[in-house]
Amino acid sequence: MKLERVMSQLQAVEAFEGPAPRHAPPAHEEGALAHMPVGLFGMVMGLAGTTLASQAAARVLDGSLAAAAQWIALAAAGVTLAVGSFIFLAYLIKLLRYPRAVVGEWHHHVRINFFPAASIALALVATMLLPHAPGVARVVWIIAAIGHAVGFVGVVSHWMGPRTIPVATLNPAWFIPAVGNVVMPIAGVELGYLSVSWLFFGTGIMFWLVLLPMVIHRFVFEAPLPPKLVPTLAILIAPPAVAFIAYVKLAGGLDAAAQVLYGATIAFALLVFAAAGRIVKAPFGVPFWALSFPSAGLTIATLTYGAKAGIPGVVYAGLGLWVFLLVLIVVLLVRTLVAQAQGKICVPE
Repeated sequence: MKLERVMSQLQAVEAFEGPAPRHAPPAHEEGALAHMPVGLFGMVMGLAGTTLASQAAARVLDGSLAAAAQWIALAAAGVTLAVGSFIFLAYLIKLLRYPRAVVGEWHHHVRINFFPAASIALALVATMLLPHAPGVARVVWIIAAIGHAVGFVGVVSHWMGPRTIPVATLNPAWFIPAVGNVVMPIAGVELGYLSVSWLFFGTGIMFWLVLLPMVIHRFVFEAPLPPKLVPTLAILIAPPAVAFIAYVKLAGGLDAAAQVLYGATIAFALLVFAAAGRIVKAPFGVPFWALSFPSAGLTIATLTYGAKAGIPGVVYAGLGLWVFLLVLIVVLLVRTLVAQAQGKICVPE
C-alpha cells in the first residue's frame, strides 16, 4: 500500500509538470526572462487586494488610525503600481523575445490557468484607483473586462479541447479564469456598468458551483497536491469571499444570498487554516503568492460584513485579519526578493 501511494504521488507530480512543452526552445538558448512564470501576475493581485483591504480598514476606523490606514493604502497602491508595471512590461518583453516559451505555458495543464490573473489584476487596480482617478479607473476596467472575457473563453475552451487532461492536474488554480469573473462587478457597479457586472457575476458563480465539486473530488480521491502547489489551497477562500463583496455591491446590502456567501467564505477559511501546517512546510516559490489575494478577500469581506451587519466584533476580526495580511505581504515580498537574488524564481522547472 505504501508503494502504491508513492507511485500515485509520482504520477501526480508528473501530471502537474507534464512533458517539456514542444513549443519551448532548449533551455541553453533561453535567458532568465524566458522562464519568468505567468503566475507572477498573482503577485499583482495580492498587492492590489492589500491596497483595497487597507482602504476598507480606513473606512471603519476613526481619527489617527483611519489616517494611518489611508497612508498604508497609498503606500500599498504605490508598490502595486510599481511592481505591477514591472511584471506586465517584463512579461510583454518575454512574449516578444521568447514567444515559444509563452505558448509553452499556454499549453501547460496548470500554468494556463494563471493567464487570466493578468486581467483580474487590472480589474483590481481599477478598483484601487477608483477613489483617486475615476477616469483612469474606467479605462483600466474596460481593458480588464474585455481581456478577462477573452481569457475566460480561451482557457475554458482549452479545457474542453480534443485531448485528455489528467485529473491530477486539477487544483484550486482552476478557479482563477472562471470564477475570476466575480471580481469585475466590484468596480463595474460604481462605474455604471450594472448589466455587464451581473453578467460577469452570474458566469463566475455558475462556474464556481461547477468547479468546486470537481476540485473537492480531486482532493479526496487523487494523490495529494505536489508540495510546491500546497499554498494554492488558499485559493478556495477567494471565490465566495469575492463573490460576497461583489454581491453586496450589486444588491446594495446584506440578504440571504449574501449571508450564504459569507458563511461559505468562513467555512473555506477554516479548512485552509486547518491545512496551515502543510502550507508552511512547502518549499517557497511563486505559488506562495496564492496566499495573498484570498487573505485580502477574506479581510475585505469580514470588514464589509461587520460594517453592514453592525457587529463590532466582526469589524475587529476584520481589522485583525488586515494586520495579518500586512505582515503576510511583507514576508512574501522579502522572501521573493531573496529567492530571486538566489536565482530561484525565473528558472526552468
